[in-house]
Amino acid sequence: MLRPLALTDMGAAAQVHRIAFDHAMPWLVGLRPPDQDGWFYRELVFPACRVWGHFDGARVHAG
Repeated sequence: MLRPLALTDMGAAAQVHRIAFDHAMPWLVGLRPPDQDGWFYRELVFPACRVWGHFDGARVHAG
């Protein structure tokens, strides 16, 4: 199922982003700590954008 993410989903969105980012640019792995990803999504992305996610049941699906 595809649906807009809620603020409570931002941790999962940040985790999916981290996995994709690390896979696409392995030379940048570890550049920022994972807690900054969560902050970025909660404080900057979510208030300004509608973020959609693919869900497998109740969980955001990364693949």
